[in-house]
Amino acid sequence: MDEVADGILVGTEADAADGSSLRAHEVDAVVSLTHHAPSTGTVPRIDVPMADGPRNEYDAFVEAVTEVVTRRESGDRVLVHCSAGASRSPSVAAAAAAQLTGIGLEETFNRIIDRRPEVDPHDALVRRAVRYTHRRSGDEPG
Repeated sequence: MDEVADGILVGTEADAADGSSLRAHEVDAVVSLTHHAPSTGTVPRIDVPMADGPRNEYDAFVEAVTEVVTRRESGDRVLVHCSAGASRSPSVAAAAAAQLTGIGLEETFNRIIDRRPEVDPHDALVRRAVRYTHRRSGDEPG
């Protein structure tokens, strides 16, 4: 589990199920992107199952990013997890961090990769993040 932006952590399904690690990282909420949601103990878990790769649905991507942004805006530290913490979760975290900070998506991805070298998002997830940030900024029609 790695803090990739202020209060946004990215990790694996195993990280989400590790109560001592959740406590050590002071995680207030878990956004779970897998179809096998782990037990997070007393930490609230928000399930937004997403497929990796081209079968990923844009609406699910938006829902996951919205959950992260909403919880960060309320002061929560949020763990976003998928199976390996390499594709879905860093893509959602990048879109959320870009929205929260106003830093460009490419720079946000680069910062995440610097903090979590195993990040290797599928091109389809990067396209979802680009589409999301463009729509948020008004650069792309509805």
